[in-house]
Amino acid sequence: MIRIRTGLWTAVAIFLLAACSSFEKQTQPGQDFQSLLQDELFPERGQTLEIETRDELFDLPLNFQEDLDRRISGIESTYERYRALRSWVFRKFNGFEYASTETMSLSDLNTNRKYNCMSFAALFIAAARHVNVPADFQLVFAPPYWDQANNSWINNQHINVTGRIEEIESRHMTEDWIGERIYKTVKAVGSHRYTVDINPAVVSVRHRRKIISTDQVLSLFYSNKSIELLLIGDVGSAYYYTRAALEADPASAVAWNNLGVLYSRIGHGELSILAYQQAIALDGSAHSAKSNLARLYRVRNQPAQALQLEEQIREFRNKNPYYHASLAEADFEENRLYQARQHIKQAIELKHNEQHFYHRLAIIAQRLGDEESMFENLELARRYARGQDRAIFAGKLRALEEIQL
Repeated sequence: MIRIRTGLWTAVAIFLLAACSSFEKQTQPGQDFQSLLQDELFPERGQTLEIETRDELFDLPLNFQEDLDRRISGIESTYERYRALRSWVFRKFNGFEYASTETMSLSDLNTNRKYNCMSFAALFIAAARHVNVPADFQLVFAPPYWDQANNSWINNQHINVTGRIEEIESRHMTEDWIGERIYKTVKAVGSHRYTVDINPAVVSVRHRRKIISTDQVLSLFYSNKSIELLLIGDVGSAYYYTRAALEADPASAVAWNNLGVLYSRIGHGELSILAYQQAIALDGSAHSAKSNLARLYRVRNQPAQALQLEEQIREFRNKNPYYHASLAEADFEENRLYQARQHIKQAIELKHNEQHFYHRLAIIAQRLGDEESMFENLELARRYARGQDRAIFAGKLRALEEIQL
């Protein structure tokens, strides 16, 4: 899920086509993964933590079912049901707050009017199954957002929905011989692949995509919750969400990377190394795990192993706009404003439609006394923002304009 906060760059997906290094030990997917889980290291949360169930995440709330039955279930054409379903889902989220730092289950939607890409996709899938429209979860290999917490890279992933409709019915307008307009329903037997995303801009971008199972999405949900808890310092709860993620999908490189971060955070380097190695064994392009493992090797005075990994990720980082943004953030914190501005401009060259890059550039311009650049970049931030963020930037611009008057 695309999530950024001021001063904090949170991940979406971290991938690079690169050969996997050889390591001292690699656990194969599904091969006694429990052996690397050490509950006794986190005893304070194991008995009291209530983790959301599969039903809470994926079951369509009853009031939503009733609404769908009234509006959509009577439509015969699969394609027209899909079109009506798409409109229904977007209307349902109208007025909801886009949650940049929270992951919600479907059971939360009635009381917590917040959403992100996972809750959007989960609602669409649950509703599609209720009205018999083909739909699958889809993982989007989008550019990554980097987050550095205690020098550990943590990653998450972006989810949307896809489906294939084999038979499409459409209505065509024709004119009879006296010029009277009539409509005919024409059944076209063919195949239509659709994609629905919380952010329509993602659909038009040519990122690599992959259909994934409900278990894999459940695992990503638990991984998201783990990240949220880790970022607020609740390491014990984060561990048990990571444990649930691995139980749902033992082949999740994301969950293994998170487990490595957790073990590193409590000072168990050997277990951390094994978890990172497992993540890389499962996904040779798991660059968050490679970054974390390289850092750990440096701390443990193993420079040769660290260098091997660092060489693999260097080119990837230079092509990643959020890596340049993280460098800008570090420079800004040290008041190196000209260097920070240069790094943000490099980020914008790689990704021109990221609102937060322009916001940071506006703040830098303000610090440097360049009012023209500040207004220009706030306007660009507003242009590329979504939802409440757009209103926030518009408000800032109005306030600043009033001050100038």
